[in-house]
Amino acid sequence: MVEYAYKLSTGLNAATLQTKDGDWVKATPANFAKAASNSNFSIKENFYDILAYSAGKGSYPIVAATFILLPNDKGENNKKVVKFFEWAFSDESAKAAAKKLGYEPLPDETVAMIKEYWKINQIKE
Repeated sequence: MVEYAYKLSTGLNAATLQTKDGDWVKATPANFAKAASNSNFSIKENFYDILAYSAGKGSYPIVAATFILLPNDKGENNKKVVKFFEWAFSDESAKAAAKKLGYEPLPDETVAMIKEYWKINQIKE
């Protein structure tokens, strides 16, 4: 199995797969986004969720999230990392660059949850 960006750069074919709901879907950024939108991410669970084979019409069944792990020390490096992700989550040129590489930006609802998590856990301070 390879990531979508590698598939794009090499011209590999991707499988059309059956979803949990019984639909047949292609490996497209729109269907990856549907899987993310149908996730059960929650602040309470520290965003733990398995996106593979998730429910929801059109959700591509082989999808995974990438996570940011930061040390608890809330030091200067954490501030720089958070600043980078604030830019990546909100700047249109950053989103366009991610899409060009074959990545799909997070749904707005998930980004709002992440920012709330940062606030609750004083990660930005």
